[in-house]
Amino acid sequence: MTDQTLDCVVRFHNPQRLNELSRCVFSLLGQKHRPLNIIISLQRFSEADVAAVREALQPLFDLPEAPQLTICNLEQSTPADARTLLLNMGISAAAGRYLAFLDYDDVLYPEAYSLLRERLRQSDAAIAFASVRVVRADVFPTFLYVREQVEKPFGPGDRLRDLFDGNFCPIHSFLIDRHKVQEADLIFDSTLTWEEDYDLLLRICAKYKSDFHLIGKVIGDYYYKTDASNSIPVNGIHASDKLQAYERVSIMIEARRRTTLVAESVQAEYGLVPTRSDMSIRDFMAAVPGRTY
Repeated sequence: MTDQTLDCVVRFHNPQRLNELSRCVFSLLGQKHRPLNIIISLQRFSEADVAAVREALQPLFDLPEAPQLTICNLEQSTPADARTLLLNMGISAAAGRYLAFLDYDDVLYPEAYSLLRERLRQSDAAIAFASVRVVRADVFPTFLYVREQVEKPFGPGDRLRDLFDGNFCPIHSFLIDRHKVQEADLIFDSTLTWEEDYDLLLRICAKYKSDFHLIGKVIGDYYYKTDASNSIPVNGIHASDKLQAYERVSIMIEARRRTTLVAESVQAEYGLVPTRSDMSIRDFMAAVPGRTY
């Protein structure tokens, strides 16, 4: 594993949205951190579509000091929604010390990874978090039109106890140090197509030290699309069948809280003495006071 290389996994499933992918990748080319490897995980693209992706991105990677580009294409026919498999495929292609994720329709600011990597170094944590801005955007065939910024769309939070209560950390708001996380723990649950990133965060943060010092520091944008194409249902915008499916996922996440044990080293970080070998995430939440709003 290369000592300072950062791998960013970008999942992409719709060849018609190449403009958004190019914008996403352009934001990664602007990252101050090097060396950087951008891994594009494609979902069942034809040979022609793979070639079109490479052709669209090549001018960016012809620029001086451009990152490395790795393109992977998922070919297995099931499941129909392979978003979790795309992430795992990207992880399998990663070889660097640091691991990050970015969806094709979101962007990061140039200092994002430098700030997060420095926090990992200073805190000796396995995972460091910052904040991302959420903007509301109208979707057109060849571009997005940003209408406004959304206030606190993911709910408030600035520490581990808040994360255990609900996810306020989008998938591109954190960076993982693979030197401090066992390989077996860096895998997304392939049975989930919603909240797959939150499920990973619950498991990682229950076992390893996490750092929230940069919460409040905005390092990128998350695009909330008015055509309801985001995966998470917001304000009842999705159809009832999708809302019911999301309710089932919520039940699975709660089961994760009740069965995942919190490492005694994590308990000690939060002043829980004596520590317990059988403390679940839900037990931890009961022992550590919640936020006062």
